[in-house]
Amino acid sequence: MLHSKLGVTLLLVSMAALLMSFAVACGGPAEDPAPAAAQPTAAPAATAVPAAGAQPTEAPAAAMTEETGGKVTLMNAVWATELFTPRDGVGETATYGRQMHAFWINGNANLEMVPGVLTDWTVSEDGLSWDLTLRDGITFHNGDPLTIDDAMFTMEFTFGPEAVTESISPSVQAEAAETASIEATGPNTLRVTHTTPKAFFPFFISDLSFGIAGILLPKTYFESLGQSGYNDAPIGAGPFRLEDHVISEQILLERYEDYFDPERGPSFQTLDMRLVPEVATRVAALRAGDADVIEANLSVKDQVEDGGARFIWAQESSYMWILLPGCWEVEFPCNKKEVRQALDYAIDKDLIINSLYGPEAAVSRGWNWATPNALGYSEDLDPFPYDPEKAQQLMVDAGYPNGEGFGTLEVHTWKAGDVPFLPEQAQLIADMWRKNLGIDVDVIVGEAATVRERWFDRQLDGKVIIRANETRWDGGSITNAIYGDPEGGGHLGGRRDDLIAVAKEALSVVDPTLRQDAFNKAYKILREEHYEFGTGYVNLPWGVGPRIASWDPWPVVAYQTAIWTMKLN
Repeated sequence: MLHSKLGVTLLLVSMAALLMSFAVACGGPAEDPAPAAAQPTAAPAATAVPAAGAQPTEAPAAAMTEETGGKVTLMNAVWATELFTPRDGVGETATYGRQMHAFWINGNANLEMVPGVLTDWTVSEDGLSWDLTLRDGITFHNGDPLTIDDAMFTMEFTFGPEAVTESISPSVQAEAAETASIEATGPNTLRVTHTTPKAFFPFFISDLSFGIAGILLPKTYFESLGQSGYNDAPIGAGPFRLEDHVISEQILLERYEDYFDPERGPSFQTLDMRLVPEVATRVAALRAGDADVIEANLSVKDQVEDGGARFIWAQESSYMWILLPGCWEVEFPCNKKEVRQALDYAIDKDLIINSLYGPEAAVSRGWNWATPNALGYSEDLDPFPYDPEKAQQLMVDAGYPNGEGFGTLEVHTWKAGDVPFLPEQAQLIADMWRKNLGIDVDVIVGEAATVRERWFDRQLDGKVIIRANETRWDGGSITNAIYGDPEGGGHLGGRRDDLIAVAKEALSVVDPTLRQDAFNKAYKILREEHYEFGTGYVNLPWGVGPRIASWDPWPVVAYQTAIWTMKLN
């Protein structure tokens, strides 16, 4: 537990000393990071159907060949569950899930959805049913062909009735709760019908999404082992197959020579993924040549570059998220909107970004997942300004002048790979709340899985969670989980019928030309209520060693992406 009575100024002094011990480089990168992708003038349409067999629109990578060899060692800070099914998946499982598995739908660097396992996906006029067409010629890593039986099994496993209680992802739970039927309509077609329109469904089952809800499972193999046995020895139909898995240490992957999309096949043989929580250890490995790619942060820029490596930026990759769960209970101060808004007005977001990250690595824009390049964004969704006087007046209006009668506020957080310095940020925010609102605050740093579990089990109601979360172009699934599913573990919206209706109205819009305005309208209402808010988003720097000639990670997609664009010297 971190609990300091120091003011913000003293905290910044101590933090500066800490960062100096890491040889912090406060200046910007020697090279400008690649600009964020421009906001699409025509939003990628959930209902737009690519031509059958169409290929991705980005420039193709070199095709996979037998003589292509080499190994890339990549070090992550967090892997979360280290499990391999869509029910067991949270955001961080995408780090390895995107490499091992084939997805129903692929994405590209322009945030467009393109054929993957599916060649076509069409929606009914009422927006309730999606007709999906499978590609021929796909095989799993054991050589078995991917068939309609595998597709049906996967869809039932991911979104069938059991997933409502068995999945650990609130977004998957909410989707499963509103899945009315899954049926095979032909030898290579199936139909998924929902109880309410789900225009976001194709995005949710694509590799542009936040986790692994869109992966395909091998029915016969899975059933022969069971869920636990499959997680011990998983196979997929993706570009890499699993060679070895040492818990909390290594996921060793080998190129799958029969991967169905050679343009997305890796140009090297082995991807050696290592779990290394400490950034100093990752940097040392990069400098010594024991790693080729590492999750980094701006504070180690000089060390990375002095060792002969460089930064490659994943733009708009994650956002910094402040959650107030359980605020429908009247005994909690956060039941009052004045309190929720006061907590936001009392945070100096520019100070946080400038002292911890720098403008190259973090930007105070957007409303949580509605970042500047996401569906529904507009500038008037940007964070509340720093206004301590207004915050204090709101606390008076709520009946807590200078924090009197408020009690101690617990803040729960964890160390995250995609948003460095999250505990330090939580401590800064806590000191601002003490100074500006007069309330007592405890910051408790735990493990991500434990904090999530306690949140979903309603053990953190009335408290605050400060966490990282993955950006995404289409926030339909998370809007549904957070506001549209009042009985779900991830619900934040006060269990209010009016806010449920706001979310459902936006989610019901299927016409791609209307979805931007529909989401923008809903986000403005939900933002005003302030059951959640944030300090901005981060551009994640990857430390890349000299063996890597080039790599083009996608914007607005968290964790490592587009591995097939990685080329070795």
